[in-house]
Amino acid sequence: MTPQLIRTIMSRTLLCILLAAVVTGHAAAETREAAIGDDVPLSGTAIGADRVYLFMTGPGVPSDGSRMDSSISPVITGEPDTFTQVDVSSDRWNYTWRTGRVSGGLAAGEYTMYAATMPVARNALSGVPYSSIDLILSRPVTTGRIVVRSTPPGAQVLVNDRYTGDTPLDLPDLVPGTYRILIESRGYLPAEKTVDLAAGDSEKIDVVLQPSSMPTTPEPSPVPTAIPETTVTGTATAVPLSLAGSLCVILIAAMLIIRRAGR
Repeated sequence: MTPQLIRTIMSRTLLCILLAAVVTGHAAAETREAAIGDDVPLSGTAIGADRVYLFMTGPGVPSDGSRMDSSISPVITGEPDTFTQVDVSSDRWNYTWRTGRVSGGLAAGEYTMYAATMPVARNALSGVPYSSIDLILSRPVTTGRIVVRSTPPGAQVLVNDRYTGDTPLDLPDLVPGTYRILIESRGYLPAEKTVDLAAGDSEKIDVVLQPSSMPTTPEPSPVPTAIPETTVTGTATAVPLSLAGSLCVILIAAMLIIRRAGR
């Protein structure tokens, strides 16, 4: 057996590519999902190889694969420049798939990523050491949700001073921002909440409306009875007199008249 043949057999048997997809903050064993726009680190071991050739297949991608950085650039067997090439150092290689910077874009769905020791497309992988992994890409979450409930139900809901419906009310697909929620119902005190909504948030507002207190009618104050004032002509001041006093004045006036008449 020639040394060249021995090296070929060893490279075929000892070459092991371990392809691991890790979403930031999660272990590869727990998830194989990411959102479009995420950076997905890939790494592996390629014993005895100087370089690995990466490509992918998936929705809208050429059937035999495309470059990792261009979903519209097909890979061609035997043409290394059509692949995403990654150098191997100390039998290790690393690559970060920036899903938000792929020419031609990416659609939501399941993708398969390949790492091979030779520049071959998917239809020519037979007999070539390679490994692959599936990754489900979903659309990025860009909106939030607010659910409003009240006791009693049927209260009007105003969002940023605009009527949006009656409770119970589900408000999906809201852009991130600050929302002022006013809940009103006749016969009850209004309730107000402020929500700072971020993408992916689902906020719940559940209020118990308090009955409005009925205003008490004040009792009317007693109006004092006006006492007429009677004045005597020729006197310096007016003196209020009772009914008996008034009769006395009349009698005295009559006596004076009679006396003057007798003169």
